[in-house]
Amino acid sequence: AIWAQPPVVREPLRPRRPIGATAGGGLGLVPAWEMTTLKDPLPRTESELGRNRAMHGDKSYYYAHSEGWDVPSDAIVRSGPGLVTGGKPVKLGPDGQPEGGEASPAADDGEVRDEVVARLRSRIDQLETELQQTRAGWRPLTSFSFSDEGAKCKVYVDVPDILERRESLPDGGQAFLEAAVSASFTKRNCMLRVSAPKADGSPGERRAVTLVCEADVVPEKCAYKVDRAKGRVTITFKKQDELKKWRSVTTQAT
Repeated sequence: AIWAQPPVVREPLRPRRPIGATAGGGLGLVPAWEMTTLKDPLPRTESELGRNRAMHGDKSYYYAHSEGWDVPSDAIVRSGPGLVTGGKPVKLGPDGQPEGGEASPAADDGEVRDEVVARLRSRIDQLETELQQTRAGWRPLTSFSFSDEGAKCKVYVDVPDILERRESLPDGGQAFLEAAVSASFTKRNCMLRVSAPKADGSPGERRAVTLVCEADVVPEKCAYKVDRAKGRVTITFKKQDELKKWRSVTTQAT
C-alpha cells in the first residue's frame, strides 16, 4: 500500500516591527510599562532593609543606611586633601587642589597629639581618684540605738552629714545631693550601706554597718526608713518568735 503525506504549507516570513514602530510603518510612542521591568519601590517598613533595621537596631547589617547619624561631640576630625569628612562638595582646580581655600586645612599633627595626651591625662586622673576611693573602703557606722517593741525590734542608726547636703560649685551654683541607701536582710543580720556622691557624679564618702540580731527574723517582713532631715536610718526587724524579748543588737565588721 502506498501512503500519501499531505503537503506542507509554509507561511512567508514576516519582518519584525521595530520597537516604537506603528502598524503603518511610522514611529510612535511606546508606553513606559512596555519598555521597563522596574516596579514601584516598597515602603521602608516592608523592605528587607527596613525589616532588618527594625529587628536588629544598631546591630543591623544595614546600620550604615541609618538616617540622622551624627559625629560625636568629643570626636577628633582630621580633615584635609584626600580626606572625606562629609559636608558640602569642594570645587577642585585644574591641579586637583581645592579652589578659593574652601577645604579645611589639614590638622596639625602636633596639635592633635597634644589634645589626645591632655584627654588621656584627664582620664588617668579620674581613674586614680576612683581607685583611691575603692581602696579606702567603707567607713563604719558606730552610733545607733535599740528598741524592743514586742513582735518587732527597731534600731536607729545615725548617719550624720551625708544623707542630704548642699555643695557649692566653682561657678557660684549650688548642688543638692542625696546619698544612696541600701539594706539587705538575712535570718540573723542586716547589712546597711550608705553611699554619698560628689557634685561631679563621682563616688564620694561611703559608710556601712552590719547589725547582728539576737534571734531569727523574717527577712521579707523587715524594712528600713530613711529620715534625711534628721540624718537617721531606722531598721525594723520582724521577729520570727514574737514572744522572745531581745536584750541587744550587736555589730560586726563590714
